[in-house]
Amino acid sequence: MKRGKILFVLFGLLAGIVSAQEKFDDMVTVGDTLYIGEPSQNTYEYIDIPRKNFIIKKGGIANISSINNTTVTVTNIKKSKSGETIVTFKKADGNKFFKAYRKLSANLNGAINAGELNFPNNEENDLAK
Repeated sequence: MKRGKILFVLFGLLAGIVSAQEKFDDMVTVGDTLYIGEPSQNTYEYIDIPRKNFIIKKGGIANISSINNTTVTVTNIKKSKSGETIVTFKKADGNKFFKAYRKLSANLNGAINAGELNFPNNEENDLAK
């Protein structure tokens, strides 16, 4: 009986943690402006950044920190087969990322929850935290 109660409590905690992440699918539309924040770890986990050797092969500069605080514009929103919302974005000033890539993509909900993508005004940014 004691094990059953412990398992029930653990299951409840896990369910609460999983449902704690917000969904931002309805808050972002094509043409919206976001900005890239600091990576959640040493590298960006939810923004698909090409590996450094691919950036260099395309003639770019492989400085990952150069995209911090970059303003971006959403160009496409789609759902993956696993149900995740994938956004494609370009730099708002029209330049290329790393002087090699016009567009990058990201897992929208994961990136916003991790702080890798942020809304420009404080009102929606507070919702992401």
